[in-house]
Amino acid sequence: MDSMNYRAKAIELLKQQKYKDAGELLSMAISEYPNSAELISERGVLHLHLGNKHEALQDMDKAVELQPHNSYRYSSRAFTKDRFGDTEGAIEDYQKAVELDPDDDIAHNNLGLLQEKLGYIDKAKTNFEKADKLNLEKADKLNLEKNSQSTVGGRHNNELAAEKIEPRNIQQEIEAERKLKKSFSQQLLSIFTDKDERKSFIDFIKSGFKIK
Repeated sequence: MDSMNYRAKAIELLKQQKYKDAGELLSMAISEYPNSAELISERGVLHLHLGNKHEALQDMDKAVELQPHNSYRYSSRAFTKDRFGDTEGAIEDYQKAVELDPDDDIAHNNLGLLQEKLGYIDKAKTNFEKADKLNLEKADKLNLEKNSQSTVGGRHNNELAAEKIEPRNIQQEIEAERKLKKSFSQQLLSIFTDKDERKSFIDFIKSGFKIK
């Protein structure tokens, strides 16, 4: 079984709330692929959800060590730090994330939320404005692609893209879980499979995680 199959199976076990089995599978996979930042990060997500602070941070640190130029690794660790009370540390990681990927609207928004939380109002405003601008640009680009979509072998490009595994964002998943009052597994499944749910979820992120 390759690393992607391990990851897919582990996520399926998470959906079924079989956390112990998912953890054992991830640990077994990591023993075979010790340099897989993806697998280690997935295990960190599991520990985060279970409230295992030391283990979650240890895995997130290792993922960053393995992929120091991947902005998502810093965003994942930032959210983990904030969940366990280290807001200053989380801000530092989000700043690194947007430094590596200036077009990450979610990271800018999340950074703004933490800066606002600590009273850094001007800095927060700047990041909220960047997040809004990037989000609008992304929406415009998506609409342009929809209007100019072509077919490949009789199938639309967006149909082919839908078959790909979408990247995960643990902050989106866990905050959406709180908002919609669903279990972790139900929310994770709906975000990746339901278009209306995804739209509701994106609107929630844009609102600054405020429940309407």
